[in-house]
Amino acid sequence: MQLNDHPVDILLLCETWHDPDSVAIRRLRSDGYSVVERARPRTRRADETLGTNYGGVVIAAAPGVSLKPFDAGCQPTTFEYVAARATSSSSSCVAVVVYRPGSAAVTNAFFTEFADLLDHLATLVDPVVLAGDINIRLEHVFDPNFVEFSELLADHGLSQHVDGATHDAGGTLDVVCTRDDLPPPAIDIIDVGPSDHRLLRWTSSLRHSPPVYVTSSRRPWRSFDQDVF
Repeated sequence: MQLNDHPVDILLLCETWHDPDSVAIRRLRSDGYSVVERARPRTRRADETLGTNYGGVVIAAAPGVSLKPFDAGCQPTTFEYVAARATSSSSSCVAVVVYRPGSAAVTNAFFTEFADLLDHLATLVDPVVLAGDINIRLEHVFDPNFVEFSELLADHGLSQHVDGATHDAGGTLDVVCTRDDLPPPAIDIIDVGPSDHRLLRWTSSLRHSPPVYVTSSRRPWRSFDQDVF
């Protein structure tokens, strides 16, 4: 996929198979993109090889959008994530990309750790966009994993908006979640060719609520005369 084919301001990428010094990451930065990434840690043994480093999550923003890493305060073992505060002009949001490997079974530990992440995100004033590949079949509405995942989102004031197949083999495995108090995004599901997952593209309004100004009168302390007072 060429970025010019599907212009986007912020890319949320998962299962990137990258290392921190990968050529693809360096090229994004050299092209003016801001990048916040978290490669899957290699074991010491793997560091000695040139094998593929599976997993990995990346947030990249086009020139004009500033990214600052955001610490959500948790260190999960059942999924990978990276978060950043994206700012453009007077608008900002917190973007989070999540990847849960499909090679691992969905466990109670995943839901516990995912709830911990949502607990931290629920305290934010900024709009939150959480997206990624969770490898839960969201079209199976009676599946216990779907039910628990949906209830977790609802308990934290979030909704999931993808409603079509996102994988070559079918199934809704990828999510785009936003707060219930924000307009739901319209999501395009696009087959870009090389990947077995679809590109999800949507438009979000990132503007803050208007600031509230308070007028007050204060004494000019520098000219304060104690005797006159």
